[in-house]
Amino acid sequence: MQAMTYFAYLTPDEDGRILVRFYDVPQALTDGADVVEALANAADALSVALEGYLEQGWDFPGAAQIDPANAAVGHTIIEVAVPPALAARALLTRAMKAQGLSNVALATRLGRDEKAVRRILSGKGASLDLTLRALNAMGVRAALAA
Repeated sequence: MQAMTYFAYLTPDEDGRILVRFYDVPQALTDGADVVEALANAADALSVALEGYLEQGWDFPGAAQIDPANAAVGHTIIEVAVPPALAARALLTRAMKAQGLSNVALATRLGRDEKAVRRILSGKGASLDLTLRALNAMGVRAALAA
């Protein structure tokens, strides 16, 4: 099982703000007045960028294996987790593509209307529980890890 996390590096800029860039998700850029704010903004920036991947029909990029201890001088490397609901939707989208399953076919497996599948995939109005049931109906077992 592979955790859905991405590494970011934090670098102070010339004005003292902390810049945040992700190695594998170049669209996720943010900053903060200090490290605490930059860390909070990093999670939001990653989520927004990955939502864009789903909207475009793109797979999430693979995550590099980085040792934070090897950070360059002046950089801090952090690992940021993908929110569970977003990770589950990405897994569902990937499984549907791999199995060639349409929204209608998945809705039939769930005993639901096709609109329910559209709500799951859009992230608007569907619970994490329903997303996990959809994954289960496709034979995918998702788990949270800490």
